[in-house]
Amino acid sequence: MDNLVLLGVLLILTVVVGSFLGIFAFAEVKSLRGEVRRLRQAVELASGNAPAAGRTAATSPAQVSPGGAAAPEPRVAGGLPPRANVPEQAPPDEPAPPEPVAAAGSAARTEPSRAAVAVPAGDTFWERMQQNWMVWLGGACVALSGVFLARYGIEQGLLGPRVRVALGLITALALYVASEVLRRRTGGSHPTFAALAGGGAITAFAAILSAVHLYQLFEPGPAFAMLALVALVTMWLARLHGPVLAGIGMLGAYSVPILVSTGGGNVLGAMVYALIITTSVLLLLRHVYRNWLWFGLLAGALAWWLISMFGHQADSWRGPYLAALAYLLLAVVSGDWLLQRRAGDARDEAVAGASGVDPLLLPSLTLPVAAQCLSIFREGFVSSSLTSALWAWSPLPLVLFVAARRRAALAPLPWVLLLGQLAAWLAGRLDQWGEASVRLLPLPAEQQGGFLALLALTAVLFSACALINFRMGIARFWWASLAVMAPLLSLPVGYMLAGDALSRYWWCLYAAVFGAVFLYLGSRGAGRGWHKSMVVWLFIAGHFAYSLAACLWLEQASLTLAMALQLVSLAWIIRRFDMPALGWLLKGVLLLVVVRLTLNPWLLSYGDNSHWSLWTYGGAALCAWLATRILRHPQPALARWAEAAALHLLVLTLWAESRYWLYDGHAFAADFRFAEAVINMWLFAGLGLVYYRKSLLAGSFSRWYDGYGRLLMLAAAVNYLGILLATAASEPWVWRSVGARPLINMLLPAFAGPALLAWLVHRWYLPGVRRLAGLVSALAAFIWISLEVRHLWQGNIRLDSATATGELYTYSAVWLALAVAAILIGSWRGWRSCYRGGMAVLALVIVKLFLVDMAGLEGLLRVASFMGMGLALLGIAYLHQRLGHRHPSPGQ
Repeated sequence: MDNLVLLGVLLILTVVVGSFLGIFAFAEVKSLRGEVRRLRQAVELASGNAPAAGRTAATSPAQVSPGGAAAPEPRVAGGLPPRANVPEQAPPDEPAPPEPVAAAGSAARTEPSRAAVAVPAGDTFWERMQQNWMVWLGGACVALSGVFLARYGIEQGLLGPRVRVALGLITALALYVASEVLRRRTGGSHPTFAALAGGGAITAFAAILSAVHLYQLFEPGPAFAMLALVALVTMWLARLHGPVLAGIGMLGAYSVPILVSTGGGNVLGAMVYALIITTSVLLLLRHVYRNWLWFGLLAGALAWWLISMFGHQADSWRGPYLAALAYLLLAVVSGDWLLQRRAGDARDEAVAGASGVDPLLLPSLTLPVAAQCLSIFREGFVSSSLTSALWAWSPLPLVLFVAARRRAALAPLPWVLLLGQLAAWLAGRLDQWGEASVRLLPLPAEQQGGFLALLALTAVLFSACALINFRMGIARFWWASLAVMAPLLSLPVGYMLAGDALSRYWWCLYAAVFGAVFLYLGSRGAGRGWHKSMVVWLFIAGHFAYSLAACLWLEQASLTLAMALQLVSLAWIIRRFDMPALGWLLKGVLLLVVVRLTLNPWLLSYGDNSHWSLWTYGGAALCAWLATRILRHPQPALARWAEAAALHLLVLTLWAESRYWLYDGHAFAADFRFAEAVINMWLFAGLGLVYYRKSLLAGSFSRWYDGYGRLLMLAAAVNYLGILLATAASEPWVWRSVGARPLINMLLPAFAGPALLAWLVHRWYLPGVRRLAGLVSALAAFIWISLEVRHLWQGNIRLDSATATGELYTYSAVWLALAVAAILIGSWRGWRSCYRGGMAVLALVIVKLFLVDMAGLEGLLRVASFMGMGLALLGIAYLHQRLGHRHPSPGQ
């Protein structure tokens, strides 16, 4: 065993020493290659084979003597001129300045190589990776060797815990020292040296963490102080070696807890450690800024938040962690520790990298906001957790409000956080109900009081902070809206999740009181010259509060109707205060209402004890139409938006109402009847025509109307095709719905109706489909008349029953009459399609007579039948010729 251990240690030392020697050799070869390249260029310059730009550079102004003559060229060892650093495309009349003369011998080898290894500004990340991939891979291997050496020692029981940790720290120090010695010896930095230092950083992180988690040699406080020291040393070296070291150190630092983890699940400690690493990387970004470093620290910090979501140890701590992350992102790089910096402040532009971070702040801060909303969804609410919930979910809003006081670009973030938190509370209580719908489960009774208190305190926090920021005079529309809407948006969430805590009367009273207070303040502010944003949002909030009170009081109304009522309020406010900037809010409410009612069958369901479809769908359509009327003259563009939504909501209203009456109040019943198919066919085809005619006058909305009209036409065609297929298969749900009454029955709307609708499409729809629509109209009329004959003879339209002889002759007679009429009308009016259709029906009649009707006839009956058929054809031909004198024959 001792021999094996000694052999393993010697093997590891051999690999480490060999790695050092290889790195030294690589650096020396790199330096020698650069010197050879410079000497080759100097030889070409001396022999006259250099480009014109190079020759011009040799006689640059810096080499001209004070008397005007060219000064003699300086020589180095071997009598060769020095290397000139000349751009390849420099014009001859503008020579580039020569590079300082290099000394001979060893002085040339000790020339600073920073310019030689610098990456051009235009190089992409992939180009840099192609140039330095071997260096990065080598540094990672060195770092992993240190980590796996520690792991091997743990698994094999080699040496003691203190010796293992000491050896790890000594190895890390050796790597640090080696990188610095190489940098000083070669006179400049190189990615190879940065890789060595990065390996030392990772090895140090592994040694300290193993001392804490595995051996308990240090308390958490001193251990994290040591980790912070290692991070600071890495940052200092990264200033010398460039961002490669920062990238290696950051990657290793975030992944070390996983590499040396023992499965103890100390997630909280790892999250604190991740914050320390994040701080060190952000401090480094003040001096060596790269976008990929910024994205890397975001990924590392949020990765530990995501890992914490798989357990419960970090419950109530995720919020403070995300708040600390947001604060670090805002404060460290810019040095704005009190978060008082204004956007574009010239005082902070001197900080390296700050100008590169500013555009990334808003999208980067949305990640902690989204993470907090997902954390709320994950943790939920517990009855005894009011204090812990406030501790968990209040720090991030405070950080965002303080940061956005002087930065208008960050003002939307508190709004996004409020909406996301309310949506997370609701989403956490959704439950599958039935096969295709979900329902919202209220909180247990013992949790409702605490939850309402949490909602109230959160609303007060958001409103108070928004009012404070409103007084700063920046982004006032955002702060005014948030100040007045935070309590109103929290009210319906509390009603849906904890409505049993109070009677419905109190909920309505609270909403009405809010509305009265806001409208009073709005009127008072309008008279006293308050800022326009606050006055406008007070009126909006007042109208919303009254709408909410009415919807809560009326059982058959809903929150969707309350949102739809805001369309009227917003339209009035836009017109009254000349606020076209609120158009985006009107469009957002329109979109929310339309999407909610369109997807209603797959969302929340309603009770069957009220006529909710008329209130919800019809009320929303009416509100959109009223908004259209209000905005028609002052804001025609917004009026077109409202009009499009009103037409769509009208379609939904008619559809929902038809199902409501067909299925005894179950508008979303999982059933499909013959009457519904007929109604849908008429409804969709008629509204498709309306939308197409509207598209001819809609201007910028013409494509929307045209596309929606086509969808409706397609839906109508699908319903009619379904009726035809069911009729051909003699489905009971079709022929039983027709009834036994002759003529006046469901055959008229179900089969005569398509003929009329197709004729209307032929007359007033897209020119490209009019010919096809005419053909469909004729076929639909033919099918309807044939089914009427079937119904008159048998009392139903079943096609799977036997057909009597008299019925067969009736078909022939009726079809012959149709053919004669079509041929004569086509000849008289010159309608070629009508004429051809009549000829096709006539051919069908002839084939039917020969193959079906006369197949069983004999004697005089056969003679009479053929005689009658011949006379009919002769009469048709005679009339066709007589009519053809006035109109050319369609067949010609």
